Amino acid sequence: MSPCASFAILPLVYRYLRYVPKNHMSRFIGRLMHVRWPKPVARRLVHWFANTYEIDVDEAQHPAHHYPSIGHFFIRDLREGLRPIEGDLVSPVDGTLRGFGEIENGRLEQIKGKSYTVAKFLGDATLAQRFERGVFFNLYLSPQDYHHIHSPVGGGITRSNHIPGMLWPVNDWSMANVDELFSINERVVTYIESDHGLVAVVMIGATNVGKISVIYDSFISNVARATQATRAYDPPVAIHAGDRLGTFHMGSSVVVLFEPDRIDLQRVRLEAGKKVRYGAAILHSH
Repeated sequence: MSPCASFAILPLVYRYLRYVPKNHMSRFIGRLMHVRWPKPVARRLVHWFANTYEIDVDEAQHPAHHYPSIGHFFIRDLREGLRPIEGDLVSPVDGTLRGFGEIENGRLEQIKGKSYTVAKFLGDATLAQRFERGVFFNLYLSPQDYHHIHSPVGGGITRSNHIPGMLWPVNDWSMANVDELFSINERVVTYIESDHGLVAVVMIGATNVGKISVIYDSFISNVARATQATRAYDPPVAIHAGDRLGTFHMGSSVVVLFEPDRIDLQRVRLEAGKKVRYGAAILHSH
């Protein structure tokens, strides 16, 4: 089938995806991706995956043949010093900045013409009010990207909220066609009290994301019949800007929320639609 023909049938494929048990499928694929193969098989699979998604294997901490499965390669570490931390307010991920802007009337922009409510997204109407007139950043991680998430600020982790949900893809088609996509997919919200105010870092699950893990707690995502779980941390868990916060076991999106009067949109140095690297400064210096 030609690339044009393949592209033409994608809307039809995604239309019927609503009838597919996406959570069960994602759990299965997550387990399959972490199957440890004999070294010759694993080497070929990892090289195939890296070539298919044009992954720069030279950035990985270990050579490709070190990894026993695609899943282990997917959550690879980077070579030390490869991502310098450029201050105390930084990009949390390697990915593409889909967009950023002001939070208005309790809603976040999904794409132009579509939005979703902050209260439903965070699973907490009271905390959602703190971000009214604040700023959001929406970042997408493709299979090509490094898949650990890092803290955009330094401070203390005070609270988390694991919200079970669907596992729709978070690609461009879903963004345009699935209403309130980020509010119906599974997500983990991490709240950090910092010198930049309260910051919410939201890790959003997607199809084939076997699980989301965080460094500060041991809950398990993508579990059948799970219920929303909110946890408080007293004392807060100390974290520095650029420290690892969590991991996607396959790819997805991260949305970061800031309170009002904390981010000057005129000073944002990141460009919508462009690739970003974790540790890169979000704002131009004065």
